Amino acid sequence: MSLYVWALAIVLAAGPATAGETLSLDTSLKLAQSALDACQAKGFAASAAVVDATGLPKVVLRADGQVKPPVAAPKKAATAAAFNQAGSEMEPREKTDPAFAATIAAHPDTYNDHPGSIPLHRDGVLIGGLAIADVPHDVADACVREALARNPL
Repeated sequence: MSLYVWALAIVLAAGPATAGETLSLDTSLKLAQSALDACQAKGFAASAAVVDATGLPKVVLRADGQVKPPVAAPKKAATAAAFNQAGSEMEPREKTDPAFAATIAAHPDTYNDHPGSIPLHRDGVLIGGLAIADVPHDVADACVREALARNPL
């Protein structure tokens, strides 16, 4: 499935964005680029995505040198937003929570619960998700956390 078709499917599934959206394009770009920069500093070319609270992509970037299409990052970011939990917490949860595991398995084109994703909050309110993909999970997790630390919401 092409990235365009996948993105369109997410848009149709999620419905319209909320009128009170609080995650700007500028902030999304800064977060995604900062996450890519953090991975680059560790020697990795990655893909990054930022989604809004409904899981709709705001930004999807692929670093120079990354040959894989940026498919996993938007799924990871959408999963962090959908479950309001970091991938580093969800992957172990999948092993101990059969209902959660079934939900993830039932939606392979939507969800990816691997480390490297975090939900984004402003004033305690979920506003989106940030993810890095196509690098080792521990690196991805460190990169998204560094990006958020450099760009507080």
